[in-house]
Amino acid sequence: MNYVTSSSNMRLMVASINQSKRIIMKAKLNFTKRILITSAMTLAIWGQVIWDYFHGGIPTHYLLHNPNLPGIPNWVGALLFPFFVYFLLYRIHKRIDENYSEAPLQKILWRFLGGLLFAVAISVCFVNGIEYTDYILALVFLLAFIYPLYKSEYYLGWVLGAAFTFGAFIPMVFGGIFCLLLFLINRFVNFIKRVLKPKSI
Repeated sequence: MNYVTSSSNMRLMVASINQSKRIIMKAKLNFTKRILITSAMTLAIWGQVIWDYFHGGIPTHYLLHNPNLPGIPNWVGALLFPFFVYFLLYRIHKRIDENYSEAPLQKILWRFLGGLLFAVAISVCFVNGIEYTDYILALVFLLAFIYPLYKSEYYLGWVLGAAFTFGAFIPMVFGGIFCLLLFLINRFVNFIKRVLKPKSI
């Protein structure tokens, strides 16, 4: 009887530990952390807007860099930015919700940094008149045949990295269009793989 009770208690304890691990892992990008990350990124963007206001005025960026097209001041993007960040973080959270290993969050962080570096490279080329932008974009399209570059973490990194040069609004709009193209490339590659995959007899 004692053996049965002890064995039962052991199973309950193991189940409790496993459940605790699941809760901890699921909390890796919970509501509190999403709010903190959103707040930190928003403060960074608004810090730049305030700095610009007291140092020559808030810049206005024009679509396609054409003054004849509508201009969007940086404060407009700053207003939308927190909602944009939280939405993407929520999408990431939902995607990894059922995966309790550390690998997915580490991979997401690396993807975010990749998107950030891509945006910084584009921004540096644009500001300094370095004509490598087309080569960088071509490289991204080539990598899209291998990696899912349309994911939310890439998108978030791109917008954050580009916002300090172009404001937040224009990177959000063009980043969304860009991600759609990358998504279509990814789906096309997957379709070709399914077609070429040998069928089991």
